[in-house]
Amino acid sequence: MLERLAQRNVYAITSFIFGMDNDTVGVAERTLGQVRTWPPGLPIFGLLTPLPATPLYKRLEKAGRLTRPKHWQEFIPFAMAHRPLKMTIEEAHAEVDQGWAQAYSPEALAAAVDSLHDRPLGYRVNIFLARLCFRGIYFAMTGKRAWVKVIAQNRRTIFKLAREGFTAGAWRGAPATIPASPVSQVEAIETTAQAAEG
Repeated sequence: MLERLAQRNVYAITSFIFGMDNDTVGVAERTLGQVRTWPPGLPIFGLLTPLPATPLYKRLEKAGRLTRPKHWQEFIPFAMAHRPLKMTIEEAHAEVDQGWAQAYSPEALAAAVDSLHDRPLGYRVNIFLARLCFRGIYFAMTGKRAWVKVIAQNRRTIFKLAREGFTAGAWRGAPATIPASPVSQVEAIETTAQAAEG
């Protein structure tokens, strides 16, 4: 399904909830391992939140697992309101942190852009800017210092996209011609062969 959407230049926002009863330490890496096999999208990560008057809330309340029974009165983003079964609250927080940090690292942003090497430049710029903005859901992007830092961290991808923007045909649908990082001859041959077949 995600592949078919990507063929039509639609990239999914996928949401993952950690802290469920069967989650264990390592759930973020297992989830990211699967996400990396999909077309680039906008993954988001959160913690299971027992909302009042729901069966989940009642079950956790009855089991004595609620740590903040009136959590909605004191909203704290990305904070557990109950004790998960197979990991600690701190471990659940660490899993969410790892999910965001790895999914929106400079390397992950570059990989998302590179995965669209056969698409027009506008699509690659779009996924880069969307991921940069989605990164701000978890990592505070307030103030000039935060933006300067994230731009510096992603400078290679930014420079690659900017250079390509001055290449003839880049905006009219010509595929990328400047790799973000060195590409081995085997990868270059495979990419060229795939482009010729497609």
